[in-house]
Amino acid sequence: MGGNLFNLPRMPRAAYLERENELRVYLEQKLGTGFRIPRFYASKPDFGDMDILVSTRADWQSLRFEIAKELGITQTRIVGHVFSTVYKELQVDFFSVEPQHLEPMYNYMSFNDLGNIIGKIFRRFNLKYGEFGLSYMYRRASNEHYKQDLPVSTDMQQILEFLGLDATPWQQGFDTLDQMFNWVIESKYFSVAPYFDESIIKLEKRLETRPTMQRFHDFLVQNNIQKRVDFLERHAYIEFIANAFPESKLLEQIKQQQSLEQQAIAFAEKFSGQLVMRLRPELEGKALGAFITQFKAQFTNFETWVLETGATEIEQRILET
Repeated sequence: MGGNLFNLPRMPRAAYLERENELRVYLEQKLGTGFRIPRFYASKPDFGDMDILVSTRADWQSLRFEIAKELGITQTRIVGHVFSTVYKELQVDFFSVEPQHLEPMYNYMSFNDLGNIIGKIFRRFNLKYGEFGLSYMYRRASNEHYKQDLPVSTDMQQILEFLGLDATPWQQGFDTLDQMFNWVIESKYFSVAPYFDESIIKLEKRLETRPTMQRFHDFLVQNNIQKRVDFLERHAYIEFIANAFPESKLLEQIKQQQSLEQQAIAFAEKFSGQLVMRLRPELEGKALGAFITQFKAQFTNFETWVLETGATEIEQRILET
């Protein structure tokens, strides 16, 4: 949450570590293995807050207040799926996370904005690296508004190896930001393009809100890092990705999406709001919407009926309804 919700000052490292240890001991007894606290580089001098990821459970809504009471917490606030608190003058944010996403979200949120930096490298492959792991960003050719992220991997070692990064330093942790920066730019696919080729206004706005990204930008400038990669078009990497992550069955996922797209095209050719307006010009606005809702309600599975019915019969039913 950034540590600004309760307007608290940043906390020195020693005081933060004391509170983290206290909370870790308590939560291990309370939640067992159902929580994670993202890692940070060893020499980080101070902290704005502490993030704690909690595996979602049926009683979480009541349990979070039980935790607050047992820890002597009196200041709390709920923003979406985040339960924000103040524990001994430190903002502590509890994130409710689906069990299958606990580990990938922990990996993504560790080491400040490292996940963000890694994610920018993956985007050149039409891949998204984030809180749910690595996914392929599928977009329909016939509908630019349709987007579907197809799961590829949550195996961090596998994800890093794809980029040509040695997973060992990441597993052991980093002492400093510069050590972390030097490690990530060793990726054979790292390019400075996202950090220097954006418009100045857009870049400055993004860096202003992400201090670690500003530090990384400064690191690239000060060390005269100029690495660039001649990438192919994003869609050209599909088979390469599928071979690198065979368990994802990416090609099969894409074929399934393409099949759904063809069904959507066939459906739109046989039924649409434009068709109803052409056949029933007296309908418009709310009346048109009400008619379409009523028309669809006649069928147990409207989409299946449209796909299996001839266009002439569909038009006749519209006229008769």
